[in-house]
Amino acid sequence: MLSDFTTPFEHSELVALAERMGEAEFAARLQAEERMRELRGAGQGRGMFRFEHIWDQYGFIRGCLKVSGFWGRAHRNYFDIQVVRNEVVLDRLPAAFDGFTILQLTDLHADLHPDFSEAVRRVITPLEYDVMALTGDFRTCTFSDHSGATAATIEMLKEVDAPRYAILGNHDSLAKVPEMEAAGIRFLLNEHVVLRRGDDALHLVGIDDPNYYKSHNFEHALQGVPVDVCKILLSHSPQTYREANQLGFDFLMAGHTHGGQICLPGGRVLVHDHSSPRHLLAGVWREGKLQGYTSRGTGASGIPVRLNCMPEVTLHVLRCGGFH
Repeated sequence: MLSDFTTPFEHSELVALAERMGEAEFAARLQAEERMRELRGAGQGRGMFRFEHIWDQYGFIRGCLKVSGFWGRAHRNYFDIQVVRNEVVLDRLPAAFDGFTILQLTDLHADLHPDFSEAVRRVITPLEYDVMALTGDFRTCTFSDHSGATAATIEMLKEVDAPRYAILGNHDSLAKVPEMEAAGIRFLLNEHVVLRRGDDALHLVGIDDPNYYKSHNFEHALQGVPVDVCKILLSHSPQTYREANQLGFDFLMAGHTHGGQICLPGGRVLVHDHSSPRHLLAGVWREGKLQGYTSRGTGASGIPVRLNCMPEVTLHVLRCGGFH
């Protein structure tokens, strides 16, 4: 099957990536990426900030913001990245991981503005955390060359000493994985890693994009993970919330929604892609025993603006609940 594809990968890379992701999911994603290139991004749904092939929409938004006098404020907000602290109490969290902190960055769209990487670096440099989680959408467009966004992301994170784990989003291409992994950013392509503190373990699971590519595979990602352990899920979109709850995940980190990016006062979302219900579009939420958090996003899509919806990086501080 793998020999049927024309890709930027060597055959050995094809085999390795297919084994990691699951061969069916890998093949489906490659086929979808090829369709995306042929269509030049025209096919990723209804959300306003996912239509880079309809550039007049962004022009219309830009014009409205300038005519209304909000452009300057909205553009300044794009660089005013907030540090949000989210304390998460998990009943199954091992005692050794009490206080363990995950820094989440998401929806960087790192090639949108040349000054963005430095803005992010200034914000994250003084922060203290144990691992970094990057929950997808490194590139602005969905079909263009990934190299600019890849280089900007690597530059942005080059001074980070903590382990860095990432997943792909609906704007991302598999082609960026080898280069970013060579720079020390480990992707979870329907995979998991075991984080250890002494004899205690925490399982971090990452799935591929469930939104457009639908190349996620929970069964593959959970191979070898015991049923009754504490499991944290990285999912680009929160739309996997029901299945994640059924599979016994304790905490889900997502992005994708941008929190709306341009909102009414009070953060009321104007436009979203309807892949997730409104209560999942930003911030803390719960589904059964599953706790979740949807970041408003660190960057912006389409145009470098934010209105009534500030960009964020999120410090998730894990706390032990129950009896230990």
